[in-house]
Amino acid sequence: MKLDDIREYLFRQYGAEGTKAFKEDPGIVVFARPDNAKWFAATKNIRCSSVDVSGDGRIDILNVQLNPRLISSLRVREGFRPAWHMNRNKWVTVLLDGSVSDDEIRDLLEKAYKYAG
Repeated sequence: MKLDDIREYLFRQYGAEGTKAFKEDPGIVVFARPDNAKWFAATKNIRCSSVDVSGDGRIDILNVQLNPRLISSLRVREGFRPAWHMNRNKWVTVLLDGSVSDDEIRDLLEKAYKYAG
């Protein structure tokens, strides 16, 4: 999934509108549950080196907040990294480079939404 696809999906599926919560970095878009304002996802385009991806380019990422037991099993898989710019015990970064399927991304977003409930 691409950043725009994720942002559109989160609005359609959960009514979560992305907000730019960090004035110093307006590229970070965070998503909160409409009913309790708890964050469950964030998106950003960052330097590859920021998430230990080879190359000098940039990569789109999705951060999701999940049960810590699930996070530890995801971090060892291709397409996942310790959370960028978030608490690494509660968040994990998903690389949006095609290494994680769209279905799995939607599943993770559902889990994140429920976990923030």
